Amino acid sequence: MFPNASVAMPRRTVFAGVAGILVVASLAATLLTHTPHASIATPATGTPTDAGNASAHSGEVDILLGLARDATRDGRLVAPQGNNAYEYYLSVLQLDRANATAQDALRETLPFASQEIEQQINRRELDEARREIALLRDFDPTNYTLIILGAKLDAQQQVVTAEDEARAEAMRRRGG
Repeated sequence: MFPNASVAMPRRTVFAGVAGILVVASLAATLLTHTPHASIATPATGTPTDAGNASAHSGEVDILLGLARDATRDGRLVAPQGNNAYEYYLSVLQLDRANATAQDALRETLPFASQEIEQQINRRELDEARREIALLRDFDPTNYTLIILGAKLDAQQQVVTAEDEARAEAMRRRGG
């Protein structure tokens, strides 16, 4: 077969050659499967975000997600200001626009938050209702329910203004 077939290569050389090939193959596979991407497109905005940025903020994101879960469990969806689930989830999205947990939670809790806002409008807590509608619009500015709530808020504001003007007119008549 081979002219020098009787001359065998030492086992150590064979093992070293095979080990070298395995190391090179392993490195090549690692480089091919773990190529760093400069950016990832987010589904919500379609704009690129820095892939390393999300991982750099992962500790902060985890803390905010925990606070948001606690707020949701305690029924603080949109109030009080500065300590509610919506603000925490929106803060997560500021750090990581593609965070599916925050996006899903905001989408799932929107109907419940909308009910709370409608109750506030009915109780004539209009300034707080206005703040909360604006907060929900930060996540979904074209949501139909929020548009309706905004119109209901405006109508209730007109009713309150008309009542205030009628009271003021009645006071003027009594006094003058």
